[in-house]
Amino acid sequence: MTHYAYIASHAPLSTESVGYRSIRENIYESELDFTGLWFEENIDEQTKKRFNFSKHVRLRYQTRCSSNFLPMNGNYKAYNPFYKKISVLLYEYIMKALEESPVVMYYISLDSYEDQEFQKSRTVHISEIQSHEDLHIDDRECLRIVRDDPVMDFLDDESGFIYVNHPEYVQRELKKG
Repeated sequence: MTHYAYIASHAPLSTESVGYRSIRENIYESELDFTGLWFEENIDEQTKKRFNFSKHVRLRYQTRCSSNFLPMNGNYKAYNPFYKKISVLLYEYIMKALEESPVVMYYISLDSYEDQEFQKSRTVHISEIQSHEDLHIDDRECLRIVRDDPVMDFLDDESGFIYVNHPEYVQRELKKG
């Protein structure tokens, strides 16, 4: 079965392939140059409507990608250039998504298991992610990555919409400014 890396955001996500380096059309110098990621958007081709890859993540914009070298805990081999390349590509993609969205959800799941409960779910601040290796997660583990805004600690996006859990904090902050 195939593992997919899923990424969800409040802002549109790129579906442009990354990492492939051809010399000419369909000609690659090495297998490493032929290794990259292509992204599948959450739009049904027939109805042209968005759908959720997982019932547990309801952000509007979602994409998924797959590779034989997804950087998962337990199978990542630091000495292998294919794993490192895919790990760096995912890291760069997620960091770019965080420029446009205050929250990005990232999880990995076997195909057809994405609706099962996450085995682990955690929230991390972007400042806690120092390198691509900080994004290595397990199968059905979900990272909710938030920008380093103080107000972001008080936002919840589980429903797909951001709302303030502690409006009294925001009101005090607005009065100070």
